[in-house]
Amino acid sequence: MALSLVLGLSGGAWAQSGAGAIAHPAASSSPAPTRVAIIDVQAAIRATQEGKQAAAQIRSEFTPRQNALKAQTQQLQALQQQLKDGGNTLSIGAKDELQQRITDKQKQIQRAYRSAQNDLESAESDAVNRIGQKMMKVVSTYATTHGYSLVLDISNPNTPVLFASKGINITAPIVALFNRDYPVAAIGSAGASKK
Repeated sequence: MALSLVLGLSGGAWAQSGAGAIAHPAASSSPAPTRVAIIDVQAAIRATQEGKQAAAQIRSEFTPRQNALKAQTQQLQALQQQLKDGGNTLSIGAKDELQQRITDKQKQIQRAYRSAQNDLESAESDAVNRIGQKMMKVVSTYATTHGYSLVLDISNPNTPVLFASKGINITAPIVALFNRDYPVAAIGSAGASKK
């Protein structure tokens, strides 16, 4: 029952929300450029300094909950072992009471796990959307500056791109521009400034 602590888990929500669609430059009176590029938006978000910082912050926020779930699971296993070991020596009433404690503990763990998983997915989605909005500005500026008429997001495995040359992949330069345009403070100072 380990929580998934990878930023971008909710990245599918980013692609499904339509935010993964990259805007192309406005039409002008001159002939439209015909250059095409691809980007892996989810990988780009994870690779940015802000994405790495968000992943570390989410990990630090959810590690205590994950540890608490592990401790509760160990308690449950101890109760189950106690029931198994005392199968022949416990009274029927004691067995019933122990079985009820096991059932209650299982429900408690399941509720805590679902709650933690939902909170984790929400935190990841918020981070992906926040960074993604900035990313789209960087992509739009980059595409306009470099004469691209179309930029395709290949993050989603259901994307209709069947083949793309690595030479048209702009993920790395977008990450570099994002990091330049949206620098992040060290994690310790960012946490201190939020308080």
